[in-house]
Amino acid sequence: MKSIKKTLITGLLSLLPLGITIYFLYWLVSSLDSLLREIILSFTDFYIPGLGFVTAVAIVFLAGLLASNVLGKWFIRQTEKILSRVPIVNTIYGSVSDIQKTFADNPSKRFSKVVLIDYPLKGTKSMGFIASEEVVLQGKHWVSVFVPTTPNPTNGFLLFLDQDEIEIIDIPVDSAIKMIISMGTYLPKAVKPS
Repeated sequence: MKSIKKTLITGLLSLLPLGITIYFLYWLVSSLDSLLREIILSFTDFYIPGLGFVTAVAIVFLAGLLASNVLGKWFIRQTEKILSRVPIVNTIYGSVSDIQKTFADNPSKRFSKVVLIDYPLKGTKSMGFIASEEVVLQGKHWVSVFVPTTPNPTNGFLLFLDQDEIEIIDIPVDSAIKMIISMGTYLPKAVKPS
């Protein structure tokens, strides 16, 4: 009886990553399908399941083609000028655009180092990522560190610390993110017990 239970748990754990991946892809395709279905049906009399997803991919591809030539860049600049004059929209669009430009223009500075810091209390360690080493606030140099929450690393805290409050650890960023998503159950080789 014990071996059957163990085998079932092993099977469940081995299928879990595949199941979550399939569910996420299904959710993505069905969401795009339902979002674009009415628009497509307003132009045509027929609808094929999956056409919304294909249409979304085509729109993204065409936007990429447009944004990579001179005419497209001019069009984007004109659109940004218009949006920057609209109240509320300018705040949202401006913030998202600034983040996008930071990541696009400076790929080497995107969370390039994994660090340990004393957070939330002295003596406890939290894992974070260096966001910038060039922050100057009130005439003082700081290092900005993003400390993600687990299991959702897109949420977290932005902290400004002195360089001597940061301990850089030799773990690849993607391994650190896996560790955070798994709530500490995944351990990279660098932190596995000997």
